[in-house]
Amino acid sequence: MEKTTVLACNGFGAQFYIPGFVRIDEMRQISEYGSAELYVVYDDTKLGEVAQVTVGNCSDGPPPEGQTPPAVGLGRIHTVGVSSYVYYQAAPAPNWHNEKTMVVTGRPFNLEFYVPGFIAIDKLRQVDDGGSVQLFVRYNTNINEIHHISVAAVGPDRELPAGAVDLGLIHPYESWVYVHYTDQIVATQP
Repeated sequence: MEKTTVLACNGFGAQFYIPGFVRIDEMRQISEYGSAELYVVYDDTKLGEVAQVTVGNCSDGPPPEGQTPPAVGLGRIHTVGVSSYVYYQAAPAPNWHNEKTMVVTGRPFNLEFYVPGFIAIDKLRQVDDGGSVQLFVRYNTNINEIHHISVAAVGPDRELPAGAVDLGLIHPYESWVYVHYTDQIVATQP
């Protein structure tokens, strides 16, 4: 079944590994420095198919046709004195044989994403006053499990649900809140 998640990135370049990737429906600029939210559609019945999704830009017009993998235009993004067309390309993810780290950016208020070969979230870093964070996620593609990660923020009391892992404190909107995550194995890769 198709579902949508929102991922944040710099519109001038980013790379994601997305299980069950279908398409990016929309891009919305969220800062004057080119940060954007991508509305990513994935199919939770095809989590074993991981795509490497690369976001890029062209300053002189829409992405050229005929590229492999094909470039899909997302619109324009603006930053100080510069405007560029943003596009993405999706290809099957390569097979690695060691641990890697990816950075997931978003708001930790019911943030959900999938990670093939998930090991742990090593670090949380707050990136703005609204509570957006970067999560440094460690994974290994030799591990053939797909994990569903749920990140949540709770008030000033540190109450962890069963099986949750504490990520520490953030300070959105002048109040302190605790952030934690839970993970669940939802599928195995072939």
